[in-house]
Amino acid sequence: MPANKNALIRYKTIDRCLRNRYRRWTLDDLVEACSDTLYDMEGIIKGISKRTVQADIQMMRSDKLGYYAPIEVYDNKYYRYADPDYSISETPISPEDYDVVLQAITLIQKYETDGETEDLGNALMKVKATLNCLLKRG
Repeated sequence: MPANKNALIRYKTIDRCLRNRYRRWTLDDLVEACSDTLYDMEGIIKGISKRTVQADIQMMRSDKLGYYAPIEVYDNKYYRYADPDYSISETPISPEDYDVVLQAITLIQKYETDGETEDLGNALMKVKATLNCLLKRG
């Protein structure tokens, strides 16, 4: 999970830009897109620096947030995803992570008591359904 809301907004903005294959994105373009989005969503007038976007790209490429984004530079100045179908919002869950979450759900269900956790049971069913959808994407 990103460290703060503004970082998440920037990651999603960079993701949206890089998924648009009909435009060539320079670092300056990404800075402008992030600054505009932060202004529109949060009213932040100050804008952001090139260094911030460069750090965001490195973070998205890394395993720290689980994105492993295949961001590449081409023609020495344009950014894009190496995989045109990639998106940080559609990253599938691994079978190993799926198994760990199912084990956690099973453990929680063992300690459920009647009536008190009906909402918890409903939430767990939704989590299981979501996990099944995520696993099928991968």
